[in-house]
Amino acid sequence: GIAAADSVGYSKAFVDKWIVSQLKFEEAEQLFSQSEEDIDRMVEAYRHSLLVRKLDQHVLKNATMSDVAESDIADYYQKHKGDFRIVVPMVKGKILVFADSYRRREQLLKLFTSSNSEHREDFEQLCLKNNFQYHHFEEWVAVSDFLSYLPLTRDAKQEKIVADRKLQQIHHNKMYYYFQITATLNRGDTMPLSMAKENIRQILINRRRSNIVREHEELLLKNAISSGHAVRIEK
Repeated sequence: GIAAADSVGYSKAFVDKWIVSQLKFEEAEQLFSQSEEDIDRMVEAYRHSLLVRKLDQHVLKNATMSDVAESDIADYYQKHKGDFRIVVPMVKGKILVFADSYRRREQLLKLFTSSNSEHREDFEQLCLKNNFQYHHFEEWVAVSDFLSYLPLTRDAKQEKIVADRKLQQIHHNKMYYYFQITATLNRGDTMPLSMAKENIRQILINRRRSNIVREHEELLLKNAISSGHAVRIEK
């Protein structure tokens, strides 16, 4: 699949690369021949660690591990809450964007702020029908991400905006931006369980994996000593 002219250049580069590799190996042998024993030890140490790592992987692959229970995650969270802190301010909330020419604004906003499930369904259908922009952040999101959907000016007081729980409005370029922040988390606050859950799950999985490897090591040691293959010399 390579043109003739390109093929010649490619072949030459491949050969030259191989030659350079051999020349570097020869030069290294000349320079470091006296430290050959050190190199052999390094190679053997690497081989040793590589095989041990492969054995651990083999043990883990053949081990039976059940899923981490939600109760275990909740228990770990309760005992280690101090380890899970919010790094950047976060919020929950919703944003609605539509043209200022829309005549049924009051009815739309009534549905937008309603907690009634039927009203919410009607509201979403209305947004879909009229191609209104609606962003509902039911999960925690960084404040900066939430505010990026709004046409805020440089002098806008973001802290005041985030602290307000009422319905807020911005009119910009013939568009209405209605938004409401329903909950906030400040930097340093304890992270909710819902946010920490996956991190905790991975911590518990890694702990189980470590326990499996350690149990295998203890069994190896026990069998080796009982069979005489390994001997402890105590002074």
